[in-house]
Amino acid sequence: MASNKVTKAKATKKAVVKPSPKRAKGAPETSRDLLEERLEFLLTCIKETGMKINYAAVGRHYGISTHAAYLRFLRSKDYVAKLVSAREAAQKSDEAQKDGEDQKDDEAQKDDEDLEITEDEEA
Repeated sequence: MASNKVTKAKATKKAVVKPSPKRAKGAPETSRDLLEERLEFLLTCIKETGMKINYAAVGRHYGISTHAAYLRFLRSKDYVAKLVSAREAAQKSDEAQKDGEDQKDDEAQKDDEDLEITEDEEA
């Protein structure tokens, strides 16, 4: 009969988890982000091409009324619009923060240059 004791096993090379590479800037973080990005892309394709959606066929597929299918589409569109505006706001704040840091760096560099000039003048 097998023992119920818990034993500590030594880590092997195969058992050690390697760190995942850093994600690219602007790449989706999770599968949810990826799904939202694809949903946004799909709805943009529909909107920009002027495709007509057959809500009656969609309703039959899901077992709902034509009106319910239309309302689900509208809610999906609204959800994606909110995602897009939130993403754009986050990008703007990131850019503003980066610009603020760049401005601070520029000011610090200018202060350093001013110090060098005054030291040269004193000599």
